[in-house]
Amino acid sequence: MLMLKCKTCGEVFPGLYVPEGSTVSFKSTATNNDPSHACSRGHKNEYITEDYLDWS
Repeated sequence: MLMLKCKTCGEVFPGLYVPEGSTVSFKSTATNNDPSHACSRGHKNEYITEDYLDWS
């Protein structure tokens, strides 16, 4: 699971499910596919690959 930290309020929330054993190339492609995410408080931010936290 790749997590994101809201750039507005700091809430950590699930950003993207990545299957176990996925390659770095797959993760990079998946995280660049849809850069816009919203936390549960409704803050919408754009994220790049480096913003994702790997908590698997």
